[in-house]
Amino acid sequence: MICAATVHGWKAILPTNHNERYIMINKDTNTLSKPTLISFLGKKPHSGYSQTSYQIDDKLYKTAYFGFALAEHVQPGKILLLGTSGSMWDVLIEDHATDTEQESSRLRLMELTQSNSVNETILNEFAPLIEKRLGCAVEMKIIPYARDTSEQIGILAAIANHIQPQEHVIMDVTHGFRHLPMLGLLAAHYLERVKRIEVEGIYYGALDMTQAGKTPVLNLRGLLRTMDWIQAFAAYDASGNYAPFADLLPNEGWSDTECQTLREAAFFERTTNVVKARQKLSSLNQALDRRNGTFLSLFGDELKRRLSWWKPNQRAEWEASLADAYYHQGDYLRASIFTQEACLSDSMPNDQQSEFNDQRETNRKTMQKTDGRFARLSDIRNGMAHGIKGWRQESSKVLQNEQSLRATLGDYIKNWRTLGKSSSQGIKHDNNN
Repeated sequence: MICAATVHGWKAILPTNHNERYIMINKDTNTLSKPTLISFLGKKPHSGYSQTSYQIDDKLYKTAYFGFALAEHVQPGKILLLGTSGSMWDVLIEDHATDTEQESSRLRLMELTQSNSVNETILNEFAPLIEKRLGCAVEMKIIPYARDTSEQIGILAAIANHIQPQEHVIMDVTHGFRHLPMLGLLAAHYLERVKRIEVEGIYYGALDMTQAGKTPVLNLRGLLRTMDWIQAFAAYDASGNYAPFADLLPNEGWSDTECQTLREAAFFERTTNVVKARQKLSSLNQALDRRNGTFLSLFGDELKRRLSWWKPNQRAEWEASLADAYYHQGDYLRASIFTQEACLSDSMPNDQQSEFNDQRETNRKTMQKTDGRFARLSDIRNGMAHGIKGWRQESSKVLQNEQSLRATLGDYIKNWRTLGKSSSQGIKHDNNN
């Protein structure tokens, strides 16, 4: 029995028992596609890699190199085998060659391995041998040792250059240097988020966890999902948009209705409709309290804290809180809008703050005349909204650089309760206009 899900333009056919394979269907061509397996090859230990019984799901595979066990299990369409110029390429080939098969090339490969000078030219000679053994296309590529940032980026580039947009990937990070699994995880995240390539799994054969002669195989894909949550928080901190969380919460037990409500709340907030945004968020209060999902147990409290602006009873408080949040996110236009609206809401009786009526407009005009700071805030907001200079010279100067804008707007946000209520600063007209 299988079930389907859609990812990055593919329909994923997910196995519901261990005896079925994971396949993908191209939605455009309706053809089946096997995954590409990316595997790292390490440097030969002094004692060599020993034969190990790897347990994948309910099956055992005995091999010295886990990548081949995984290949037999997932049956990839292609294997991208990555190793340094000193990796155990010779051992890999010796395990799959007969006594007389490509003997001279094998001897040359041993010499190159010993001198850390294996190149792709000689590896290409052995590709047909490995392909015959595994029953799929094999690309063997040399990668740097990842000794510095340049070499680390070089490994990411090598992977990206050999994976096409239509491919989907399984990664094996069992062998190789101890730091390569971290790069493998980074590569997987890069493929998913930049190249939009689905990474089905990141597998690690945990030799140190061997019991009763069986070595368990761990799928580290959950680390990718953790990075997705971190990225969602980073996106929120940069833009104030929490809609991306709605794509993660279904896996945490949220219903489709709840996720859609969160998207709608984000939409209304970002279009400055705080009344409807608050209605949507307040209806999710119980959902935001739930911690029954794996990632919500880690991120739930922080998510709820960042969406707590709607808690106060007065609209002016909601708008002031959002003004401060968008100010710190560098969204100065929204910060100015919410600051001005907070002042106007605060000028209304509590039971009328959510209404747009003649009195609110009358108050706005009065506040413009009463306090030059409120008038300047309006002018600054209009200048940002319309891309033109404020009609007063002082307001124009504020928009000439970010430092000046942050200082002025930050002061207005801090003192929003007093804006429009003081006559200590009159409106200064520019005689040149």
